[in-house]
Order: sequence, then C-alpha cells, then structure tokens
Amino acid sequence: SVYSHSRARGYRPAGTSDMYRELVVPLIKHPGMSLRLVYQDPMGNYFHSLITTAPLTLAIGFIVLILFLSVRWLQRQLSGQELLEIRSTRILNGERGANVRGSVYEWPARTSSALDVLLSEIQFAHEQRSRLDTLIRSYAAQDTKTGLGNRLFFDNQLATLLEDQEKVGVHGVVMMIRLPDFNLLRDSLGGNQAEEQMFMLINLLSTFIMRYPGSLLARYHRSDFAVLLPHRTLKEAESIAGQLLKAVDALPANKMLDRDDMVHIGICAWRSGQSTEQVMEHAEAAARNAALQGGNSWAIYDDTLPEKGRGNVRWRTLIEQMLNRGGPRLYQKPAVTREGRVHHRELMCRIYDGKEEVSSAEYMPMVLQFGLSEEYDRLQISRLITLLGYWPDENLAMQLTVESLIRPRFQRWLRDTLMQCEKSQRNRIIIELAEADVCQHISRLQPILRLVNALGVRVAVTQAGLTLVSTSWIKALNVELLKLHPSLVRNIEKRTENQLLVQSLVEACAGTPTQVYATGVRSRGEWQTLTKRGVAGGQGDFFASSQLLDTNVKKYSQRYSV
Repeated sequence: SVYSHSRARGYRPAGTSDMYRELVVPLIKHPGMSLRLVYQDPMGNYFHSLITTAPLTLAIGFIVLILFLSVRWLQRQLSGQELLEIRSTRILNGERGANVRGSVYEWPARTSSALDVLLSEIQFAHEQRSRLDTLIRSYAAQDTKTGLGNRLFFDNQLATLLEDQEKVGVHGVVMMIRLPDFNLLRDSLGGNQAEEQMFMLINLLSTFIMRYPGSLLARYHRSDFAVLLPHRTLKEAESIAGQLLKAVDALPANKMLDRDDMVHIGICAWRSGQSTEQVMEHAEAAARNAALQGGNSWAIYDDTLPEKGRGNVRWRTLIEQMLNRGGPRLYQKPAVTREGRVHHRELMCRIYDGKEEVSSAEYMPMVLQFGLSEEYDRLQISRLITLLGYWPDENLAMQLTVESLIRPRFQRWLRDTLMQCEKSQRNRIIIELAEADVCQHISRLQPILRLVNALGVRVAVTQAGLTLVSTSWIKALNVELLKLHPSLVRNIEKRTENQLLVQSLVEACAGTPTQVYATGVRSRGEWQTLTKRGVAGGQGDFFASSQLLDTNVKKYSQRYSV
C-alpha cells in the first residue's frame, strides 16, 4: 500500500481540549519532505454543542408533549359532541328505537338526555298509533267476543273470490260448523263454565284450520262458524271434516256437552260467478242436514259438481313441467298514479294445464309444499331481468316468496345476480312480498331488504289489511309501496269501516317513503273514495285488465284515464 493510517486508541487524548488536529505524513516519492495537515476536529465541539442545544431540545420536547396532551384532551372533549352528531345523523336518516339511544359519553349531557326523552315519546306515540291501527283493523274484520273474523269480513272475502277479477275460474269450499248454543248453556249451567267450553272448542277449531294455507275461520252467527277454503275440493273438505270430528272425539268428557253430538258440519263447493248469499244458504242447508243425521257428522249440499282439484302427484308433475319449460305464463297489469301515469307493471303468473289456466294463488301453496319455492323464484328473477331489456322505460314488479328470501343461499344468489345488472336496471325492479309473511319473519328479512335497497331494488308489500297485524313494520322496513288487498277496496264507498282502515294505513305511512296503492279497483266510485282517503295510486279493471305479456310490443301505453 502507498499509505496507511490507523486512529489512535483515544480519539481525543486526555488533556487535549483544542478543536484542531495535526497530522504529518512523509512523502514517499519525495524523501525528506512531509505533508503537514491541520484540520478542525469534527467531534471536537460535539459535547460543547450538545450542552448548548440541550435546553432548546428540552423546550421543543416539552412543547410537543404539551401539544400531544392538548390534542388528546381536546379529542376527549369533542368525542361526546361527535357521538351526539353521529346519533343525530342516524335519527335524521330515519333510524328509531333502542339502536339510537344515547350513551353517558355524549356531550352536552342535557342535549343527549333531551333527545332520549323525545325519542321515547315518539316511540310511545308510534306504539299507541300501532295499537290504534290494530284496533281499527279488528273493528273492521274481527269478532269482538271470539277474536276470529266476523261475518262481514268473511262475506267480503268470499265475494272477492267469487268475482274472479282475473277470470281464471276460481273455486273452493265453504264449511259451516255448527256448535252447541252456548247462550242456552250459559242460562242453564252458568256463564263461566259455558264460556270455558266455548273457548275450548274455538281454540280447537282455530288451531286445526291454521294448518291449511289461505283458509279463513270466522264466527258467522252465534254458534255457527264458517270456514273458507279457496282452491280446495269436496274430497279435501270431507277429509278435513273427518279429521276435525276425530279431534273433537279426543276432547275430555264433560257433563255439560254430549261429546258424541257436539259438532255438525255443512260443506258446500262454490265456483266463480255465484253470489255470496247463494253459497252461504247452501252451506247452512248442509249444516242443517248434518244436524238431522244425529251425532257428530257432516253433510255435502251438492256432490254432483264436477271436481276441479288435482292430487299431489298431478300437482307436482304440472309444476315440474312448468319449471322445465322455462316458467309460467306471464301477464301484466299496470299500477296507475292519481294523475293517470303508469308507476309500474305487475307481472302475474299462470300455469296452463292443457285445459285451462291456473292462477298463482292456486298453485303457489303447492310450490311451497313441495319445497320448490327457491327454484321457482330464481327462475322468475332471471326472467324479470331479461324482460327489463325489452322495455327500458318500464318498472316491473314481481311477487317473491318470503320462504326463499330468508334462505342464505338464495340471498347470496340474489346479491350476485343483481350486482351483475346495470344500476339503471336494478332501479326498475320492484319485489313484492305478502304482508302476513313480512310481519312473521321481519327480523330475518331486515338484513336482506337493506341489501336489496342498497343495490337500488325497491320493495312493495301486498295484501295489506288481509290479516290482523300491527303496522309497526312500516317504520322498521324501507318499503316503497303498500298495496291494499282487493277485499278492502271492494265497494269501499259503502263501507265506512274499510274507509277508516284505509285512512289509518295511509296515516301510518306518513313521514316514511311508503305510498299506499289500491288493488282490485273496479269502479269510479271506489277510486274516488280511495283518493279522498289519501291513496296514491291504484290497480284494477277500472284502469286496465290483465294482458298476456308480449315481447313483440315495443312500448306499452304510459297513461290511462282516471
């Protein structure tokens, strides 16, 4: 090497305090000559500068610490206001109930407490309003003594079915169940025991009839109870009557009633086009014949009527063939606003069995019974999305089953399918759900309905007013449309109790995005009465009847006379 230099052991030898260092290097190529280097020691003033800057460093550190503590204190002071601000935003977005209750960390504390008090009062007012709506419903449809449907409600439901607005040949059975006269028993044996026996039999009837979807049990007259079984046959009615009598025979024996001569059942089949009075007269005549036979028995008014029913095997074959062919026939019926503009078109399904068409009201219970609802709804949603491409200006509504919608597997499929659609298409989809099913499964429906709404799909609840349920779900769910059941709309200009019920539903929707629409509107008188009560739109033969969906039609009419 030309030159090497090693540092001394002590970088700064003891006793040296100058900041200059000296280095003498002999020049190899010039003997006798050397290079003397004098340079300032970079570390010479290290400790000196450290002593000089230490106070400044401590001051800066102290300032940083104070700033940190100040920001932390400020965050703690403002966190209460932030919590209050977040809660206020949620309240403005429509959230209510226990989820928006305040916490002890909110500030100002009095403002938080005031919000809690106001929310409690609003919640109490909503509960009172819900109870009032339920009371109005019970007044219009419920027998005060037994809690079952009343005669007016039963006749109204039967008349709506007999009118057969869709002209699909509706049929069914009415059963008149005659029990012992409890007024006579009350006079002879005392009120408490008579009422106990009466409610025991009524509970038996109610529990038994609940097994059959779509059935209706009502107190028709004193000790006569009527059962409406749509889309059932005489053979099925006889089986139901036999099972009911077996259940009565299994009751414990008592001295008040003769268990072997307690129940008499009259059975009458009906077809669309008959009158309510005619059907009920036939059912009462059959009940009298059953009473004359003696003992617990049933009688049929006319068993020569041709049967329109199908067994389970035929039903399953028909439904599976329909699914394999790509789905049922689709009809469309417009829903019109007060101004006469089309709000949406409801897609209505029918199956053709080779002889006649079968409405969805008749075959859907069998789809549910066979466990095919999920496959059916997937097919319907896929068809609906395809149809959106044919009419880019139309909103299309289709009925879905709640049974499918609450299944996680169907929810994932629905989410993935909707996300594959354009936003403009999703905004034109309306999913329809039955009110009774929504109220029964509301807690399981809330997550999927929030997801559906977030994707832009709208939700409508149908058959409102058919069952005695609370209206509290209107505040809990983000629903765009509430569709009244046709039985509420039928001759509403003559029925003050139905007008009161419709008005209560309209007022229950106030302050929410939900609008009330009527279905089954047949006359101008009905429509005018409904609009006076606050209904936003309607659907029915008064505007337009159902039409077979035709993809060759490029554009449907967007206005109808109102």
